[in-house]
Amino acid sequence: MAEEQREAEHTPPQSDGLAEEARLEAEELPSAAEVAEEEAPPVPAVDWEQVAKERYDQLVRLQADFENFRRRVERDREELQGQITGMVVLALLPVYDNLLRALKLMPNEGEAKAWRTGVEMTFKGFEEVLGRLGVTPIPTEGQMFDPRLHEAVQREEADLPEGTILEELLRGFTWRDRVIRAALVKVSAGRPDAAGGSE
Repeated sequence: MAEEQREAEHTPPQSDGLAEEARLEAEELPSAAEVAEEEAPPVPAVDWEQVAKERYDQLVRLQADFENFRRRVERDREELQGQITGMVVLALLPVYDNLLRALKLMPNEGEAKAWRTGVEMTFKGFEEVLGRLGVTPIPTEGQMFDPRLHEAVQREEADLPEGTILEELLRGFTWRDRVIRAALVKVSAGRPDAAGGSE
């Protein structure tokens, strides 16, 4: 029995052998703190003034971008409003032209006087609506011809300087300095004797 006891002392139990191997491996491996110290780069000092300046610059750029966006949306909205107003007015102008022609041809006496009054009221209401939309008639008679606003369809010799508008044939309109429809006009060609005197 003494021999068995000696063998038991010299032969480690198997479970102790695994524990011993784990202990040896643990001694060979560095600890988590050592690994962290070796792998972690040094933490640079934070310049908070620089960080604040960068954030302020970002904020200023963001505000400028938002202001530009707001202006662009406003410009686009006005452009769209102009297009819609122009389309609606162009669709209604033939009715306006017919009312104006009716007033020019309608007699102002007898039974027709009551009809004329009704057409005049309708025409006046039409002009008020156009005015509320910001649509204004283009001035013509007595003005100098302007190709941006007028379209000359006739030239006639007259005692007025060349290029003076003699008659409006079809009324033109603008909306906020945009021409919706150019006015059709008759333009003076100058004095008849001016051409003969120069020969």
